[in-house]
Amino acid sequence: MSNTLFYIFAALTMFAALMVITVVNPVHSVLFLVLVFLNAAGMLFVLQLEFIPLTFIIVYVGAIAILFLFVVMMLDIKVTSKANDFFKYLPIGGLIGGVFIFEVSNTVSSSFVEPKSAYLPDNFISWVSTVDKVTNLEALGQLLYTYYFVYFLIAGMILLVAMVGAIVLTLQFNKTVKNQLIFRQLSRNADSAVFLARD
Repeated sequence: MSNTLFYIFAALTMFAALMVITVVNPVHSVLFLVLVFLNAAGMLFVLQLEFIPLTFIIVYVGAIAILFLFVVMMLDIKVTSKANDFFKYLPIGGLIGGVFIFEVSNTVSSSFVEPKSAYLPDNFISWVSTVDKVTNLEALGQLLYTYYFVYFLIAGMILLVAMVGAIVLTLQFNKTVKNQLIFRQLSRNADSAVFLARD
């Protein structure tokens, strides 16, 4: 079942990656890029790697891809037909892809793939791995909050300083900009204040 899910996610990843570079609308291209990241995260989930796919979803899908989508939607991009350009560069693209596949197939030797006869039959239960099972998130959490808690706090402080620095850099202290001076508001004197007279 896991192999079937892995192949399904891999096929969807290849399809979405192909659509990223072939669709004309840039908004659709970014949406297919989000689909690529989600399928890649699904492949890693099938391989029982919990931390990396969660990072993919939070960082790439939740931040970078959505930022790309907002930028593309705000820009005034004229959608033009690129069918002729696509077929014009198709031979050189196919040549580069063929050379890449040839190099990868020669680099990755068949010795990495073990024969099926070397595997034990999958009809037994490993009780040791079932009872003493620690996931990737639990292992990373134990290391992060015990041995490396100082670095975790330093990273939090760096993010806090970056957030405050971004706010300070965007503030405008010009004379024409109205600012709220809390000290002057609290030290207000009723004798020198101006009141609105009502009839």
